[in-house]
This record gives sequence, C-alpha cells and structure tokens, in this order.
Amino acid sequence: MEIPKEIKTLLKNNKLCSMATCWNNQPYLSLMNFTYLESENKVILSTKKNSRKYKNIQKNKNISLLVSSDSPKKSATFLGKALTISPGDEKEKYYRKMHMKNCDMPQFILGDEISLIIFEIEEIIVSDSQDNVKYFGE
Repeated sequence: MEIPKEIKTLLKNNKLCSMATCWNNQPYLSLMNFTYLESENKVILSTKKNSRKYKNIQKNKNISLLVSSDSPKKSATFLGKALTISPGDEKEKYYRKMHMKNCDMPQFILGDEISLIIFEIEEIIVSDSQDNVKYFGE
C-alpha cells in the first residue's frame, strides 16, 4: 500500500502509539513504543512473550494502531496484520537494531523474553480537529 507523505511524516515524528488487540470479543489496548520502517512500509513494536497482547496476537493477527499529533492536530488509525518474531534469525536482528535506534528504552526491546511485532499496514483512517476523515487502502 502506498502511504501518503503526510502519514509518513506522522509516523516518523512520533514514537508512541496505542495498539488494540482482541480475542473472543474482548478488546485490549496497550501503549507502545514503535518504529516506522519506511523502506519496508512496516511498523516495529516489541512486547514480552508472556503479555496479554502477545497472546492475543498469537490467536488473532488483526490489530490496529492509533498515532496522534498535537501539531497539526491529526490522528491516524492503522489497520492490518501483526506477525510476532522471536530472537534468532537475521531479519529479527535487523528489526531489533532499527527499533533500538528509534527508542531509548532498551528494557522494552532487548532480551530473550521480548518478541518483536512486525505490523503490516493494510488500511489507514486519518482524522483532524475539524472532523475531516480520509480513508486510504482497501
């Protein structure tokens, strides 16, 4: 999916998002550090393997992220699929390194008990303070 420049800027200029997961009709919301990897059009997040969000993603790959900005007053909801990657392969090492560059909280990124979440953006809903809404994607 082609992401508009304004949305790429929003992703590049923020480090925190809200991530929504769900299992058995029970929603679960988490505040997350994230890294936007523009070259692959993916978002990197990380979590402990024993967390509720990790377990929810194992059962239901559909998640959403909410990223907002005060200047300009704009928010974007991203819908897509999450893939969890545990320590081990070369791609995981690359993603973890990129995530560390963007986030200054290694306690949330490093360790054998920490899994990466690679988020594939499928749809974007953007709204502003004037209640203008735009849809991108499917």
